[in-house]
Amino acid sequence: MKGRRRAFVFIAIAPGNEEAFVERLMRYEEVLEAHLTVGEYDVLAVLEFEVYGQAFLWSFQEIVSNFVLEKIRRLRGVRDTNTIIPTRSITKREL
Repeated sequence: MKGRRRAFVFIAIAPGNEEAFVERLMRYEEVLEAHLTVGEYDVLAVLEFEVYGQAFLWSFQEIVSNFVLEKIRRLRGVRDTNTIIPTRSITKREL
């Protein structure tokens, strides 16, 4: 597969440092957007990966899983994550 694919990660963080956390999160080039939310999770991160080339070595699920485990979950303050990988996306604008 060639092109870009997205994944979504809901992140629960320790209270009080939401803005600083989002600043650290946005330093990763794979993080396209970060949204502060209310409810069970505090942040929704939109990830985007270029899968051309990488897809030959790992599945997209493995690429996302490795990023979440090695990067997001290691950020200070992360309590929990929930990752969503779309099987198909429909959008009004080209990704």
